[in-house]
Amino acid sequence: MEEKPHVKYHLVKLIVCAIAAIVIFVFREQIVEHLQYFIGGLMLVYGVEEIAFEFYCHRLKFYKKGKTYLGLVELILGLTTLIMPLEYSAVCIIWATWSIVRESHEIKELVTEIVSVPLTIISGLESIAVIVLSIMLISEPTHHHALIHIYLLLAELILTPLVPMLDEYFESKKHKVVEEKEEK
Repeated sequence: MEEKPHVKYHLVKLIVCAIAAIVIFVFREQIVEHLQYFIGGLMLVYGVEEIAFEFYCHRLKFYKKGKTYLGLVELILGLTTLIMPLEYSAVCIIWATWSIVRESHEIKELVTEIVSVPLTIISGLESIAVIVLSIMLISEPTHHHALIHIYLLLAELILTPLVPMLDEYFESKKHKVVEEKEEK
């Protein structure tokens, strides 16, 4: 079975995200202090990555509808967050709302494209935790809740590229077993 190009993409993304997670963990207090610029920049990076990957996927015929739209929204929110003079609480509310939208989209994908039940459960629990804690961040946009959200971001940075890679692995194993049964 030949390796698919998006598998290499997710491997590179996992390495980059792991490095980013380490940097974010080390500088978490400074990030929370300058949250507006971090969140604005993060939204821009997510938006550009979402749009670029979507065009790449579309060309290779494994296009998932809705991701380009989400990327454009992230670009607009990121630019707005970077440019406008916002209070700390407003940045927290924008971040929490963005998290709820992203995780809701993730849950929709998990439900419609189950490959591995254990991975789906792990991703689903992570998404539910992010949504619940995002609601808490909206209701009380403080330094403490923003720091908790930073820790959630660290988990997301690792899980986001890791889950598709593991899904691909389990899917290839399943195909291999089916092929072996057919040969017998």
